Amino acid sequence: MLGMALQPLSAKELAQTPTLFASFMGYMDRRYKTVGQLLEIYRERSRALPVSEDRDDDLRVERFMDDMAGNRWRSDVVIRIGVFDGVVLVVDGIHRAMAYLACVERGISPDGLPALLVDC
Repeated sequence: MLGMALQPLSAKELAQTPTLFASFMGYMDRRYKTVGQLLEIYRERSRALPVSEDRDDDLRVERFMDDMAGNRWRSDVVIRIGVFDGVVLVVDGIHRAMAYLACVERGISPDGLPALLVDC
């Protein structure tokens, strides 16, 4: 893509990267959450959230995981970052990032997943 500087990112780096979200799936806080922290919140809250009440479509993480693990994800997993008051945050691709991290934590090798890239 013209104008984009895509750089590879490891799953470990991804897990520790802060996001734009401080609150997620009813969990309220004032501090930005990392992708790893959001995945933990997702795991806790997704079991109790009926699809009919998922107004933000947060449950799409499960669909993304299934597509990535089943080789149906047809592009790279790209996350976008922004800098706010000197803090680097993931601003786009947060649900994709959680799905990628969940796949790796399930034991799927990054070699068997789409490339994980950050748009800097």
